[in-house]
Amino acid sequence: MTQFPQWVQRAVEHAGLIDPRISTRNTGEITISDSTGRTVLFTGSSLREITPLAA
Repeated sequence: MTQFPQWVQRAVEHAGLIDPRISTRNTGEITISDSTGRTVLFTGSSLREITPLAA
């Protein structure tokens, strides 16, 4: 995660993501997932959770 700004690293840590990794990269957006299935979207200026809800 060192390739991200420090505020992103802290936000990912604060969110409690376990073993986070980059899962997809699109133009201007990077999706970060963890081993529990939680997903966050990094757009360069914001970070938000986009984990799908269970049915």
